[in-house]
Amino acid sequence: MPLKGNQWVLTLGRERSAIVNGGQVENSEEFWRLLLQDLQLPTTEELAEGNENSAGFRYLVTAQTRASEGTTQTFNNSNKRTILGFMRQSDLALVVDDFHYMPSSVQREIVRSLKSEVFEGLVAILIAVPHRAFDAIGVEREMEGRFAHVEIPAWSTEELLKIPDQGFPELKMDIDADCITDFVNESNGSPLLTQRFCSRLCSHYGIEETCEEHKTYHPADSVKQEIFEAVAQQFGFPTFEKLSKGPQSRSKRIERSLLSGDNTLDICQSVLRAVANTGPKEKLHYNEIRDELRKLLAEDDVPQKHEVSNALGHMSNIAKDGIQGEPVLEWDDDFLYLNDPFLMFYMRWVQRN
Repeated sequence: MPLKGNQWVLTLGRERSAIVNGGQVENSEEFWRLLLQDLQLPTTEELAEGNENSAGFRYLVTAQTRASEGTTQTFNNSNKRTILGFMRQSDLALVVDDFHYMPSSVQREIVRSLKSEVFEGLVAILIAVPHRAFDAIGVEREMEGRFAHVEIPAWSTEELLKIPDQGFPELKMDIDADCITDFVNESNGSPLLTQRFCSRLCSHYGIEETCEEHKTYHPADSVKQEIFEAVAQQFGFPTFEKLSKGPQSRSKRIERSLLSGDNTLDICQSVLRAVANTGPKEKLHYNEIRDELRKLLAEDDVPQKHEVSNALGHMSNIAKDGIQGEPVLEWDDDFLYLNDPFLMFYMRWVQRN
């Protein structure tokens, strides 16, 4: 994200930006096609003298040699500098959402195309998950001096507290402070989880609208546990189930005995249980997963590194291609990244020993 007017461009109106979703980009041509589509410019246009089009399209036409009557003008990656120049002249920012989704070769080509235009004043915002935030520099080292990392942190405790502190009084419900603290602490920095807990508590007491008078509530630990387990099952279990099933296979997976001797788990189930037993943490190295597997499984059934890597690789593919939205986890270079607070919450409450 470059500087503009000596201030960071942190908030843009839709009319001042063009957005490309990196999750839809498989190659360079697709990127420029999507950009043209968002700019509402055609990829191909028949041109004739006196042709009246949008101001943006006229700019693209006049920026190049004017086509003669009856010729076809194509706008794609072959004249990307013209497209980016049009955006810079029109004060439009380029926003690439899910930049980390794009293949590294496409990332490199896009970043190289942006270099000179960013130097001339084009605003380019590349949005990525935290552990892939420096992909732009990784694929093109020369961008280092033209790149700034702006981290958007998870909600703080103080911010999460505003949800129950403002919501319950509107319903004339006075909730025990310890309960509210527990709700916030279990939220993994997610306002959605905090809202789910509060909503479940209202349902438990049958509150559907503002009460006629204020009433104080002291939810028992059993009530909070019931709420946490219900939220985990409803919002975390479906995702966990898809991951634990792993890829389809004609052969039956090997069952591995637990160290306790009371059950067996296959490779995917074992790895996910081991991950859960770390907390689970948002970022895990293979060695941490291996250590938990040794605590979980009988000695002869502890999987080898390549088995763990294969299982997590398959789950990473399922998270990307088989589950809607941002991938809930990613396995990359011996590190596992958990990105979904609902999945983490489910693993902590249901899967952790």
